[in-house]
Amino acid sequence: MKRTIPMDAEGFTIVEPLILFVVLLIVSSGTAVMIDSINRNATNSRLQIKVNEDIESDIATVRGVADRLTCCSGTCVVATLNASGLATFPSVDSGTATSSCATNNPRSGAFFFPTRDDITTTGVIAPTTSAREPDAVTQVCSDNTVTSPLMTPLLTAVNALPNPPAGQNFSRAAAIQQGKVLRVTYTDTINSTVARVVNIVPPMANFCT
Repeated sequence: MKRTIPMDAEGFTIVEPLILFVVLLIVSSGTAVMIDSINRNATNSRLQIKVNEDIESDIATVRGVADRLTCCSGTCVVATLNASGLATFPSVDSGTATSSCATNNPRSGAFFFPTRDDITTTGVIAPTTSAREPDAVTQVCSDNTVTSPLMTPLLTAVNALPNPPAGQNFSRAAAIQQGKVLRVTYTDTINSTVARVVNIVPPMANFCT
């Protein structure tokens, strides 16, 4: 006797709706996986954009530190600025007549190199062999090594900056290169990859004679 396969009221077998259900389940599962992947990629892209923006901001901060490197006193330092944007060290225009610094304004070319000998300085200015500020800085400027006394204060000041800055997914490493260059390497801590390498020459280097 031939068996007949039960059919529903619409003429489909019971198996066909089951197959359709399985197919729909597979399709919906694949769609969910694809949407999840898209969401993860979008999140990663947003994080990457944020990291790049934060690095750009930090580069501007480091350049700002480099802009304050001065040797006008005979000793190279990164100047501290007051609320008016002027350096806090003694200078001729701030009323200290014996100072070798003509100005404490970092926007002036005279901010960087000694304009005269400070007659009150009688001892040798370390690490040079001269007691005259202009001569001492000329000696310092002649050192283009990775231990340059001109660049070391800048490296120290950059290393004193928060690393990494709060809430930002990168780290910063700075090193002096030959020729008065500060090389700053940024690592993306999300992906553990080098994101940027920046070579910074402080304005002071341009005033070396």
